[in-house]
Amino acid sequence: MNHLGNDLRYALRQFRRRKLFSALVVATLALGIGLNVAVFSAVEAMLLRPLPGVQDSDGLVQLYRQYPGEKFGSLAIPDVFDLRERTGDVFNGLTGWTFATVSLTANGEPRALSGHLVSANYFDVLGVKAALGRVFVPKEDQGPLAHPLVILSDGTWKTLFGGDPGVVGRKVILNGRSMEIIGVTPPEFRGAMPMLRPALYIPLMQLDQIRPSSVGGLQDRGMRFMSGLARLSPGMTPEKVRERLKTAMADLRQIHPDAYKETDINVVPQSKAGIHPSLRGAQMAFSGAVMSVVSLLLLIACVNVANLFLARARERSQEIAVRLAVGASRKRLVGQLLTESFLLASIAGFVGLGVAQAAIRLTDRITVPGIDFAADLRLGSTVLLFSAGVTLVTGLLFGLLPAWQSTRPSLVPALKADSSGGAPKSRAVRSLVVAQMALSIVLLVSAGLFLVNLRAAEILDKGFATDNRIVAVMNPGQQGYGRPEAEAFYRQLLERLRANPRVRSAALMSVTPLSLGSSDRGITVPGYSPLPDERMSIHFAVVSPGYFETMGIEVVQGRAFTDRDSPDSQPAVIVNRRFAEHFWPGQDPLGRAVRMGRNAPRDYVVVGVTPTGKYRTLGEKPLPYMYFPHSQEWTPGMTVAIHARDSADSLASTLRAE
Repeated sequence: MNHLGNDLRYALRQFRRRKLFSALVVATLALGIGLNVAVFSAVEAMLLRPLPGVQDSDGLVQLYRQYPGEKFGSLAIPDVFDLRERTGDVFNGLTGWTFATVSLTANGEPRALSGHLVSANYFDVLGVKAALGRVFVPKEDQGPLAHPLVILSDGTWKTLFGGDPGVVGRKVILNGRSMEIIGVTPPEFRGAMPMLRPALYIPLMQLDQIRPSSVGGLQDRGMRFMSGLARLSPGMTPEKVRERLKTAMADLRQIHPDAYKETDINVVPQSKAGIHPSLRGAQMAFSGAVMSVVSLLLLIACVNVANLFLARARERSQEIAVRLAVGASRKRLVGQLLTESFLLASIAGFVGLGVAQAAIRLTDRITVPGIDFAADLRLGSTVLLFSAGVTLVTGLLFGLLPAWQSTRPSLVPALKADSSGGAPKSRAVRSLVVAQMALSIVLLVSAGLFLVNLRAAEILDKGFATDNRIVAVMNPGQQGYGRPEAEAFYRQLLERLRANPRVRSAALMSVTPLSLGSSDRGITVPGYSPLPDERMSIHFAVVSPGYFETMGIEVVQGRAFTDRDSPDSQPAVIVNRRFAEHFWPGQDPLGRAVRMGRNAPRDYVVVGVTPTGKYRTLGEKPLPYMYFPHSQEWTPGMTVAIHARDSADSLASTLRAE
């Protein structure tokens, strides 16, 4: 310890003597360390952090419906209740939840908020108690529309109600109906998907009020939009649970053979799910790529600093030679020089935390339109341990080689102050220069490839146009409008927009291409026999007449939807080319039937074909896709799309006014 104290004091004296050198080293390393810590904080938030505010997050598992072609399918509400009844021996509770966008009127002001529809045992399964009031109780899982209750998140309570402790018992208007506030969640609890913070929680029994497009979902096993979450009983493992679920599904197949044909339940531990199991591979690959880039930057910084230390060694060659000549061991000198390196690295590590904190603050300001997104990056204990590890490795990387080379001078020339004779071997310098060039080339090539891929993604044929387009989400159903009123609203909206001289065209769509939303529907095609593992559930969008023109999508065969496609006319569908080639290869798809519906199947006639585009992600393989006319597949929540004659930015205020 004596030696360490002396070495630290000596190192500090050296830094004071060479302030510019020390500041340059600290700044170079702090930038590299800070970027690594900031990126790791994002990795920790997405992949490593347990659910905040939840009791024993590691005891939770996520449940998904698995069938041919889909490993992580959503559950139907009856699935949740059926599985809960049959798995009490392996689960200490099984709950279901789903997203819901609602209109809340409080203090006379309406607001669009994102919330969760949850089964009544949601908070019990997660082990969450109310900070104010109470949570839902089991009886509130019974009786459709019988429980007009709402629980506020801590953020909503503070933002909309000023943190009023008397908020419990107050009435608010939710989607046009009066509902009672019964509780407030703790501030640390952010729901089952923390990056998408729910503003409030509503009992699942209020589904028809909150999501008019899902009317009937409480009984319909074909309407799958629920996420399943369960808590393992003590001593249970996911493997044992999977065996029990196989038995439960076999029982359900006996009772509902059509609903559960070739269906199983996939169990994913909460700790391995990330944002969503289907995205975990992409998350890990992206995280690995970004971590590799910032690690490469830190490695280049270490090589630069090592070169600086080797250059400084020329100035200290006489000092080192004298100390060796009077009997100092090489080991002792290497230790003293490494102490200097680690002290500089430690200072850089502290400064790097400031760099990381600045980057985290910038990241936490990122918003996603229409979603209460919160990255919630932070310098927690795991991130700080990573920072300490990176700092130690950094000190070793840039300090070891210079320390080793500095203690190998040619004594006689060094004692005579001949810098060329006493300098470290030039081979080390050349090696570091070569390493620096190689790492820089790798970084430049990686950056070039990234830019090339970014450009390729930009010019990729997505199957629709984006220039001079603007979209806005609307849902008259959230204001309590029934179908007739909502239809009149949309009709008048489109008429006013199309009459605007700055608007080329306008239309409605239920799903914006390449957005987070997607819907799929099970189909059968008369005359087509599916393969054993083929998924017969096809993604679709509901659109109004004028959609294809507005989005720049060509109808290559047949026709687009028109006002003739009314509720009383023959059900119509437009499919993409991939759909037509898959189900009717080498045949004319026009006039063919696509059958949907389990209890009362309907045949939809193909009236048009579009090119195959990109619907969910840019990297997806060609997918079959369907379009339905809004008049025949009514849904209250739609997105209005506008194609402007000039810049779409000028229409934003017009759209808000409408």
